[in-house]
Amino acid sequence: CCVARGIFPDCTFDSVDLSAGVEEAARRGWVDHAIRGLFPERAAALAGHYDVVSMSHYLEHTLTPADELAAAHTALRDGGHVFIELPDAASFASRLLGRFWFPWLQPQHLHFVSFEWLCQRLEALGFQVVAQQRGETHYPWDFALAPWLMASALLPAGDVPWRPSPPGLAARAVRALGLTAALPFMALGLAVDVLLLPFTRRAGGSNAFRVIARKGTT
Repeated sequence: CCVARGIFPDCTFDSVDLSAGVEEAARRGWVDHAIRGLFPERAAALAGHYDVVSMSHYLEHTLTPADELAAAHTALRDGGHVFIELPDAASFASRLLGRFWFPWLQPQHLHFVSFEWLCQRLEALGFQVVAQQRGETHYPWDFALAPWLMASALLPAGDVPWRPSPPGLAARAVRALGLTAALPFMALGLAVDVLLLPFTRRAGGSNAFRVIARKGTT
């Protein structure tokens, strides 16, 4: 929002989130209004209020993506646009790397929706898809981050809620050494990501996709 405000100084930027961070953003002036809560629960009070709803790497964190899309339709004025960017679990790297594909990001990511499902759902709600990107949205980090995830699986973090006690000094040192040992392999993976960039940006290779849809079909 801070960057967008410099490009669109006359726009008002609101943000919705469950945490107190959104209220802190408003206090600092990063957004104009903080809306704390679940978007589908607040949408009725925001009906027809917005020209744009941005959902950049958001839907995969939500409990029910279909309800979030319906909330966007409610909150938008006629002719307004929704912008959505999502990780693409159907990508080549996802199938190859499996659990070591970074965007799986468990347990934060709750759902992975396909490009086809998203477009169909938007159209069923009364949106018209006006722009889409698949190759241009690729982030070159698939093979760079896979070694770090592998090392983390072998040497999991101890400071998690389900552990009875925090890790000791020895356990933290072993994990730090293991993650350090993964750094050369991460550098090698980054080189692979860069070399493969012309191919992974083709349709079906990108690890993310974007869709812009307009409320109303005329």
